[in-house]
Amino acid sequence: MKPIKVDLDFLKFIKTGKFGFIKLGENKTEIENQGLPPENWINGKSKENSRIWRYGNIEFHFNEKNELIHIFNDYISKINGGESFLISDFWIFTNNGEKPSLLKTMKELNCLNIDFLKKTYEVGIIEIKLKNGVYFSFYGNKENKNENPNNWKMCVIGKK
Repeated sequence: MKPIKVDLDFLKFIKTGKFGFIKLGENKTEIENQGLPPENWINGKSKENSRIWRYGNIEFHFNEKNELIHIFNDYISKINGGESFLISDFWIFTNNGEKPSLLKTMKELNCLNIDFLKKTYEVGIIEIKLKNGVYFSFYGNKENKNENPNNWKMCVIGKK
């Protein structure tokens, strides 16, 4: 099957949890048969046995049964869908090097009337999780214990 270009709207992803037409639980064969072969995968592995497929810097993580279990991106300031994903609405991701803060993200989610759970981990990470499985991680400066967590920057967006 000829590879296709998938429209990806981050605002829609945030609101609905839908990442184009891709669904968690689909296996590698189903994803490829829909016209979305991986652009890259973990070095030293074959496409078939790699647990991570990449599209630009967006990662699909698979379990031992080759089922998609996680969509992941930790290039927040430079999200790139590669040749496979055409991103039409970056939401609060400016792609100019600036990462959204915890406070900005919570304000935006509140403006969209999207409920979320916030959890703080001892390792210096705060996670916001939405009901649709989308989550955001934020990190602080481990050296500065007095840093205001509202200023912590987003380091991951994903869906599990």
